[in-house]
Amino acid sequence: MRVTDLAWDFLRPVIDPGDIVVDATAGTGQDTLFLCQCVGETGRVFAFDIQAAALQQTRENLEKSGSADQVTLINQSHEFMVPVLQAAAVEEQAVKAIMFNLGYFPGGDQTITTQLETTMIALEGALSLLTTGGLITLCLYPGHPRGGAEAQAVIRWCEALESPFVAHHFRTLNRKAPPTLVMIQRTR
Repeated sequence: MRVTDLAWDFLRPVIDPGDIVVDATAGTGQDTLFLCQCVGETGRVFAFDIQAAALQQTRENLEKSGSADQVTLINQSHEFMVPVLQAAAVEEQAVKAIMFNLGYFPGGDQTITTQLETTMIALEGALSLLTTGGLITLCLYPGHPRGGAEAQAVIRWCEALESPFVAHHFRTLNRKAPPTLVMIQRTR
């Protein structure tokens, strides 16, 4: 099972039509499209990526599915998530789900990867945006050169989270450097 499928399985029962959600790393747009399907026509999806090519592919996938109208594509790093959402009149603790799929843009330049420093800023901001019962999912890929250090740092950070947040870590036990899923829930 892919970690993205596992993330979707956890998010599907949490997200309701009309919710506000974020794809912090749009990439090919698969997570963005999934989020659109969950929030329906009355929901709002914000999708971030630093690469114009990634956002173009996301836009094309959304247009094919008829979901482009409910999405705001943002050609900026996810570290700017809080100010961008504030400018769009999204209040603190109003976001139901935030997805991170760290690493590099599939089919793109593999030297352009998520950066630990900006990811940590984005995660701190994501905590302030998350509503009670909401989820943050992080798909981590320790198998690529920068991914191992990024995954370790994210997991250590999650282990130190205090109430009202609960963090879970899911990974394949019998594979070398497998992709893993970390999930953070705001409990109150």
